[in-house]
Amino acid sequence: MDFVLNKIDKHLGNHMSFDQYREDLKRKLKVLNGLKEDIESTMSIELRPRKKLKAEVRIWLENVERINGEVRDLDGRIDESNALTRRFRAEDVLNSIREVEELIQHGKFHGGLVVDNLQWIGQVLTTSSLSGEAVKACIEEIWQCLMDDEVSKIGVWGMGGVGKTSIMKLINNQLLEERGKFDIVIWITVSKE
Repeated sequence: MDFVLNKIDKHLGNHMSFDQYREDLKRKLKVLNGLKEDIESTMSIELRPRKKLKAEVRIWLENVERINGEVRDLDGRIDESNALTRRFRAEDVLNSIREVEELIQHGKFHGGLVVDNLQWIGQVLTTSSLSGEAVKACIEEIWQCLMDDEVSKIGVWGMGGVGKTSIMKLINNQLLEERGKFDIVIWITVSKE
C-alpha cells in the first residue's frame, strides 16, 4: 500500500496537493468550455444553407461534451471517497488535465468551421415557366457562351424582377443534363455585398 501511495506522490510531483490538481482541472475545463462557447457562436454565423460543419469540429465538440461528463463523474467519485481512497483518483485527474489541455490546443480551427455541403452540388432547381421570344433568345445566347471553350466568363445583368435568376435556374438544370461538357454544376447564391 505504501508503494502505491509513494508512486502517486511522485506522479503528482511539483509539491502540488491533490486539491490543487483538482482546481487546476476545473480552471482548464472552464477555459475549454469558454472556447466551446466561442466556437458555437461562430458556428451560428458560418452555418448557412448549403454549408455543413467540418467533421473535425463536430468530433471536437463531441469530445468536449464527453470530457465534461467524465469530469463530472470523476468529481462525484472523488466527493464520495474518503481521504485515503481519494488519492487513488490522482491519476484520473492528471489524465483529465492532459486531455483538456489537448482539446484546448486542438480547438483552434484556423481554416473556419464549415465546408460546402456536397449534397447541394448538382441539385435540380425549381423554376417558373418562362415564355417569350426575348427569354428564349437570352437562354440560347447564354447556352452558346457556356458551350464555347473560348468564353471564360458570362455576366447576366438587368433591372430587378426581369427574370435573371429564373433564367439562370433553367440554365443550371440544362447543365445538369449536359454530362459530356461539365463534371459538376454548383449553384451558389451571392449577396449584393
